[in-house]
Amino acid sequence: MPASEDRSTARRRVESELLNDTLNFDREVERLKAVGEETRFTVLYLLNAEDGLHSGELADLLDRKQNDLYHHLNRLEDAGLVGKRRADDGGRIYELSPLAEAMVEPLFDSIQSRAEAV
Repeated sequence: MPASEDRSTARRRVESELLNDTLNFDREVERLKAVGEETRFTVLYLLNAEDGLHSGELADLLDRKQNDLYHHLNRLEDAGLVGKRRADDGGRIYELSPLAEAMVEPLFDSIQSRAEAV
């Protein structure tokens, strides 16, 4: 059976209506999975609240070792949500990508609004 016939009617509808047959369904699902993990969700919140953070600062804020965070930071980078650049001191500064800014800012605003409404 061809791959296009292997997909459910609902998935084809999502691909057509939501993704406009231009964005990749599996890539978008993986992106949401990356956001939904506890440590990565927290990292995204911190990066959204700050204008970039050194990996060491992130580790301190999360009470984790810097090396323990790289898996999460790499996953966020692979999902296109985080970028990194070299700091003047040679360390890495992580920041939200433009895609993440467009994606997580409304998400966090919505969550904060619900929290304030309670």
